[in-house]
Parts: sequence; C-alpha cells; structure tokens
Amino acid sequence: MALTLVAAVPRTPRGLLAAASTVLVCLALLLPIGAVCQIVLTSQLDDRSSTQAIVVLDPARYWGDPAPVLSARLKHAAELYAAGTAPVIVVTGPARSAKAAREQLIASGVPAADVVAFTTGADTVGALQVVATIMRDLRWESATLVTDPPHAARAQATAAGFGIDAHLSPTESGPGTALTSEYVGRETAALLRFYLLTRWDQPQIITNTTG
Repeated sequence: MALTLVAAVPRTPRGLLAAASTVLVCLALLLPIGAVCQIVLTSQLDDRSSTQAIVVLDPARYWGDPAPVLSARLKHAAELYAAGTAPVIVVTGPARSAKAAREQLIASGVPAADVVAFTTGADTVGALQVVATIMRDLRWESATLVTDPPHAARAQATAAGFGIDAHLSPTESGPGTALTSEYVGRETAALLRFYLLTRWDQPQIITNTTG
C-alpha cells in the first residue's frame, strides 16, 4: 500500500498575524455593510398591528430645529391612534419638549386622557430605558415605535434589548424621512456602536409581565 505523506504547514507567527489581519479587515468591511442593509430594510417596515402603546421618540438635535421632524412624528402617531393601533400615545423627551408634544397631539384631536408624556433624555437609549421601566410597572409589553425611517433600525434594536416587543411604523412624510447619505452614515455609526458597546451593558427590563 502506498503511503502519501503530507507535509505540515508551519504556523508561523507571521502567518497567524496575516490571517488575523485579513479577518479583521473583512469584519471592518462587512459590519458597516450589514448595518447599512439593516437600516435600509428596516426603514421600509410599517407594522400597524395592535399594541399597548404608540411611543413617539423625541428627535435628536444634531442639526437645526427639530420641531418639523417632531411634528411629522406626532402627525403619524395621531393617524395610528385614529386607526386603532393602540389606545394610548406616549411622547418622550426632555420635560419641555414632551409637554409641547402632548399639547400638540391634544390640539390635533387626540383625547387628553390618551396622551402620556414621559420625561426622558434626548438620546435613544436613555429614552427607551425610561419607557421600558414605566411599561414594566404598567405591565405593558408591546409598543409601536414612531420615528424617522433611517432611525428605525436602531430604535427597534434598542427597544428589543430592554425587552420591549417593539413594532415599527416610521413616518411617511416630513424632513426626517429621506435616506440621505448623511443620515444613514450617522445611523450606521450609531448602530455599530450600539451592537459593539452599548448592547452588552443593556439590562432586560421587561421579561414576562403576563404571569
């Protein structure tokens, strides 16, 4: 019987370093591409199935006046409420902003008893952590998140991390709806930061409230 001898390939430190570098380069390329794909695909979702609350996220103040962006979100939330998506609308943000948002919804015809203002931080993680904590206390599990299409992926990922059964219905009109390179670029960086850093320290606030 003939024997075939296969020479072992020495695993030199230089070879291992080259392989590790290749893997890191591939990850550095694939992670942003994956994040962009998630942002674009999630921006197309419009889930109007019944939930326990419609949550309007306060817009960031990175550029200019956030009022037109917030108005578009509030209008969309009012439409969801009128369609019976949820019996209550929750507005978030700093006290002044949340109060103004609540007043705007009431002025648009939503009953005052069905609009609740949660005073939160302006950032997505801080706002949804407060929302999740209050939802847990109220024994709520599901919520319809209203935000801009490019922000929807990060909002859903953050909400899910806190244990919220998050449904998405992004705005359909207004200044925040366009998937501009600037907006998508910022959201890509923020989504990667969430997955690589924030998610590991995120507590699951809502577990099982039906027991």
